[in-house]
Amino acid sequence: MKTLTIPYIPRAVFNPFHARAERGAILVCHRRLGKTVATINDILSKAVYTQKERARYGYIAPFYSQAKQIAWDYLKHYSKEVAVKTSESALSVELFNGARCTLYGADNPDSFRGLYFDGVVVDEYGNCRPNLWSEILRPALSDRRGWWVFIGTPNGPNHFYEAWERAIAASPGQWYHLLAKSSETNILDAAELAAMRLEMTEDEYEQELECSWFAGVRGAFYAEEMKKARVGDFPVDAIQPCHYIFDLGFTDTTAVWRWQEYPEHIKVSLALEWDSRPIKFYIDWLHHQREQGLKMGNVWVPHDAKAKSLQTGRSIVEQMLSGGIVPRVVPKLDILDGIAAARQLFPQLVFDETGCYDGLRALKSYHREWNDEKQAFMAKPLHDWSSNFADAFRYLALVARLAPNLIVVPSDSRLRDAPANYAFSLEDLYSARPARNNRI
Repeated sequence: MKTLTIPYIPRAVFNPFHARAERGAILVCHRRLGKTVATINDILSKAVYTQKERARYGYIAPFYSQAKQIAWDYLKHYSKEVAVKTSESALSVELFNGARCTLYGADNPDSFRGLYFDGVVVDEYGNCRPNLWSEILRPALSDRRGWWVFIGTPNGPNHFYEAWERAIAASPGQWYHLLAKSSETNILDAAELAAMRLEMTEDEYEQELECSWFAGVRGAFYAEEMKKARVGDFPVDAIQPCHYIFDLGFTDTTAVWRWQEYPEHIKVSLALEWDSRPIKFYIDWLHHQREQGLKMGNVWVPHDAKAKSLQTGRSIVEQMLSGGIVPRVVPKLDILDGIAAARQLFPQLVFDETGCYDGLRALKSYHREWNDEKQAFMAKPLHDWSSNFADAFRYLALVARLAPNLIVVPSDSRLRDAPANYAFSLEDLYSARPARNNRI
């Protein structure tokens, strides 16, 4: 009888990972360490030896096309002796024991609803939506006591970093964690690392090869401009009107910024986001803002808010008007022109550090898309977890100062005493984060 084998020889750095007993795992790895190969084979080995009926395993990348490009050839290659059925259209292999391993993209998280998993790997978790885990994947693992693995390379102190912090602080036996730096794994030879160090910026090298969470984000749009803004304890006041800008989505995330305008500066006091909420939710939220004693200024919505919805037959603008909110529509402008406008605005801005924590983190992380084939950054931004806040902020830059100040009040004395340019780092920002319930 022929022995079925998986043609995989793990690198030594991954042996403890494959032998782990913990239900959760997080792998923070430098580039070219082989984390995709390791996790695909981890899925296969667990699928081969499972005792569960109709076991289901998933490998999830930020985008479906990315999963296909990065992992599909690996899954087919390493499963060729244990698979009885391979589906190119579904990116799925079915093994001899009925277990199924499938590749997915996190760009359509609702496609996971209704599914169950016995194990999942989430690749580049920091580039996926934060709620992918807490709202969708975690419940899908619950009834079958499934396991999970987050993998990736740092890209600022985002939700991947929050998962890392949770893992290292967990009780023994709950999480396996690995931080693999190129200077410690010896996978890439010294001459190659020396050449890469010469050709990359210090931040790029530290992030991509030394797994630094707080190096400047590679290709960030606002890295230099944000040094011109001021960040501190600048909460909303009840005197000056509050303006609101929305980047609205029903199946996607909705982000909102709140700001107040003064002769010398613009104070931004709040940045929030929600998922899958109807327009009525935002109308009620705005009314609640007024009930808290805040003066209502302008409410801005994207230019496509004038389009009628197939579900309701009414546009977002019409629904807001019916709910007692009179919105204004942001002018339509090219994304890169909007980014240019946002860059010009930063010297006028002061941010409340607590109210804008998530939004500031997103602006710090918002970056260009990298083209591996051309080995260059593309002009357009990468669409990831930071995009909704960044899009709404771009709209803010287009409409700030368009309406006259209804009430002119003196500047906050704390602003006069603050440094003109507080060049806050990602580490500064993360250390000042507000207390919150951890999503993981």
